[in-house]
Amino acid sequence: MSQVTLNERGHKDAGLMQVAEQVLSKMAAETELFAAPVPALSILEEALVAFRNAATEAYYRDTRAILIRNQKRAELAYVLKELAKYVDTIANADPTIILAAGYAVRKSKTSYGGVVPKVERLIARPEEVGSGRVKLKTQRWRGARMYQYQFRIKGQNVDWSTQLCSKSSCIIDGLESFREYEFRVSYIGIDPTPNYSDIISSYVL
Repeated sequence: MSQVTLNERGHKDAGLMQVAEQVLSKMAAETELFAAPVPALSILEEALVAFRNAATEAYYRDTRAILIRNQKRAELAYVLKELAKYVDTIANADPTIILAAGYAVRKSKTSYGGVVPKVERLIARPEEVGSGRVKLKTQRWRGARMYQYQFRIKGQNVDWSTQLCSKSSCIIDGLESFREYEFRVSYIGIDPTPNYSDIISSYVL
C-alpha cells in the first residue's frame, strides 16, 4: 500500500514553500476529491504566507527575525502534516489520489493494516452554557490517520452527522443548547472501514 510522505527536514526554506504551494494549488483544483480538507486550505495558505514573510524578514540575519522564521516554518510543517492525514484517509492507499493532492508517495507499513480496533472509551464534556459546544475525547491509537466522530439528537431517528478530526480530541459546535445528543467515534486507518465505539449521551449547555 502507499501513503503520503512529507520529509520537511529534507527541504530548505524555499523547498518547503514550494511543497506547500503545490499542495495548496492542487487540492484547490480538485474539489471533488477533497471536498472538506482538515485543516482547511485557508489555514495552509495563512501558514504559507506567514512563513514566506518571516523568511524575507530574516534575510539580513537579525536574531529575532530568524527565531520568528523558524517558528513559522514549524507551523507550516505542522499544517502540512495534519493535512497529509486527511489526504491519506481520502486516498485509501491510492497513490494517484495522493499525487493529485500534491504530496509524495511512499510505501506504508503494514503493522496497522486490517480493520481498526473498536474504540473502548469515549468521553463527552459540554462547554460553557450557551456555547452549543461539546468536547469529545477518546483514546489515542498510533495507527489512526483520522478520528471520525458522529453525533445526533437523542431519541430522533435521523442520520448521524460526521466530523473528522486529526487528533483524539475534537470540538463539536453548532449544537442545540439544552438538548441531549448521542455520540460515537471510530478510528480511521489504512483500512477506512469504521468500527464505532459504544454510543454515549450528553446534554448540550
